Amino acid sequence: MTTAQSPRTRPGQEAAAFVQHWYDILSSHEPVEDLLPFVIDDGLEMVFPERTLRGHADFREWYAAVGESFGPQSHIVEKLRTDEHEGHVDIEVTVVWTAKNLPDGNVSALRIDQTWQLVRDPADGSLRIRTYRVGDLNPA
Repeated sequence: MTTAQSPRTRPGQEAAAFVQHWYDILSSHEPVEDLLPFVIDDGLEMVFPERTLRGHADFREWYAAVGESFGPQSHIVEKLRTDEHEGHVDIEVTVVWTAKNLPDGNVSALRIDQTWQLVRDPADGSLRIRTYRVGDLNPA
């Protein structure tokens, strides 16, 4: 997990590293315990086409369902824009997601636009996801 921004970190660099690390752990399908520190529990809003998640319990259920539905997958960041201000970071990201659908064996590739808002954990200053909205899903 990243900690508070150091004086030598360029604006946006910490957020970009956070985004890449998030997608890396999703791609390798790490245990849910490795992902929970990246999202706040109280006040979380993760909007996916199939469901809106409002906390760690929802995230655990969603992540288990995704793991049962999709096998090998990758997330390639295609575009990233960050805007840091007043204690939070707004992010616009386009990611190419490729995954094998386990029930039928088909492989899908989608270009997905997302908007996020990151906040700092008051305890240690590390970034956490507060809002995460999945937008348009287009064939890649």
